[in-house]
This record gives sequence, C-alpha cells and structure tokens, in this order.
Amino acid sequence: MSRLSKSCLVILFLAVACGVAFAEPVKFNLLTHADNVQWLPQSKNVEGVSGDHLIQTPDDITSPSLNPNGCFTFLFMNPYGVHEPDYPPGWAKGIHSMVGSLILDLDLCAGGDVDFEEMDFDGYVAPGMTSSQYLVKPGEPATNGNYGPLDGLPNSGAYSASAAGNWALDLTFDQYLDTPFAGHPSIDITFDNYVWDGFIIPVGKLTPEGMAEVELNDPLGYYGGTSEDFEAWLLDEVAPRLPDDATWLMFAQGEDHPDWTHPMMGMTTDGVVGQTLVAYTTVPEPATVILLAVSAAGLAGAARRKQRSTITA
Repeated sequence: MSRLSKSCLVILFLAVACGVAFAEPVKFNLLTHADNVQWLPQSKNVEGVSGDHLIQTPDDITSPSLNPNGCFTFLFMNPYGVHEPDYPPGWAKGIHSMVGSLILDLDLCAGGDVDFEEMDFDGYVAPGMTSSQYLVKPGEPATNGNYGPLDGLPNSGAYSASAAGNWALDLTFDQYLDTPFAGHPSIDITFDNYVWDGFIIPVGKLTPEGMAEVELNDPLGYYGGTSEDFEAWLLDEVAPRLPDDATWLMFAQGEDHPDWTHPMMGMTTDGVVGQTLVAYTTVPEPATVILLAVSAAGLAGAARRKQRSTITA
C-alpha cells in the first residue's frame, strides 16, 4: 500500500472516529458545587444591586434555607411581569438548587443542527418544596390543547462549533413546570417556543488564551461590565468548580412570558420567567478523539510491521 493510500485511510479513520463520537445524543449534567450551598444569585431589578442572575458574584445573597445542592442553575419568576427596580415584589426566587440533566443530539466536532431530546430538572421553591422542569414532546399531555398552544415543536436549534462563531448555541423548545402549588404531578406553567441562547465551549478553551479567541457574554445582559468581565467569571468561578472529567461547558439563558398558568399558581401570562443554566458533559473533546485515533493508527501500523518482520524471519 502506498504512503498516499495509507494517509487517506488515516484521514478517513479520523473523520469516522469524530463522526461516531460526536454526532450522537450528548448528556449534559447541571453543575453543582458544595461551596455554593446557602448562596443564591440575586435576581435582576432589585434596588441597589446589579441582579445578574449569576452565583459567585458580589451581589449574591445567603440564607440557611437557600441552595442546598450548591448548584449554578436557577429559574427566577416575576409573577407580575413588572421590571421596575423598586416595584415589590418584582422578581421572586423561583426554582433554585436545580439538579438534573438534558440531552442534545448534536455534532460537537462540526456543529450545525441540534435536536433537543430530553430535559429533567428538579429544584426547590421553598424548604421542603420541590418543583420540576420538563421538555414537552409531540403527543404528550401538555400538547392536548388545554395548556396553551404547545405542540412539542421545534425542540431544536443550531450550534457553531468554533471559536470564530463564539461556540454559539441557540435552542427553541416547548416546556412546562410542575410546582407544589397545585400538587404533584401537575402541569402548572407552560411555554411554547421558549428560547435559550448561549454557548458550548470545550473545557480546554477555558483559559486566557481561549478567551482571547472569543467574545462571550451572558445572553440576557444581566451581568454588568464587558465581555472580558463575564469571561473572567467563567475562568475564576466556573472552571475551577467543574469536575475533573468535564470536557465541554454549556451556558444558556432564556426569558419569556408563560403561555398558560394554573389558577393555583398566583401567576398569570403577564408574568416573566427567566433562567440561567450551567451544565457540562464528559464526552471527549475533538482533540482527544484525534489523539486516540492517531494512537490507534500508530499501534495498528506497529503491529503490522512486527507481523511482517516475524514472517520474514
């Protein structure tokens, strides 16, 4: 076999390896960390504070009843849809200490179309009172016409798998909240075509050099300052708290009015629900896959050479 043929086979092997590893459903787990227990990020539009919706920032609040799971993902509610800084009650704490996972079907190597497959989050609205957040799919009870215009579509989006594209992610999906106010299980708040904007960045790029290649911001614009300030928060507060085996970081935010609310909720469709999500996966980064492929190709070549030398002897 010629050197050219061997090179083509290696390139083909790398392409196949990347496709098999990354063009499949990828599970992301919500980030939690013990030193966030009892700490909660401040909701926006609270008089005298920045209200950035991000934990481990100067305006955080603390209480023994807050955030028992030490998470980074929060859902804030403004029952009246009022955005005046001094309007009580304004934003409530919503669901905090959120744990769980989501599944996206995407190609982390090449980017492109994304399908939102699963979402199962749980968190606290008060001590001992939990709520859940679920994706709505076609044909599920939430699409029967009694809970707003939900149809379980599109549950999809797009991903730009490069620094040049700021690793950008956007998702549009249907979802509902199950809260304790109308009993469990129940469909209490629904959203048709809720939008998350954010990014999925390789953990290996969470370095000063990696940040120099991009311009990352919190999509809702709650975090004051420049993109450099937000990127510093990622490097200083998020990256050190990721598990050792984390390979990709997902950050997303969304905000919208509900399309339907249960009468027991004390919240109408004039209200607003905003969310900050921080999650990670342990799927290998592309560079790792390529190194494994090259290593495998090298081992295979060495084995063939050894076999030929044995036969010759």
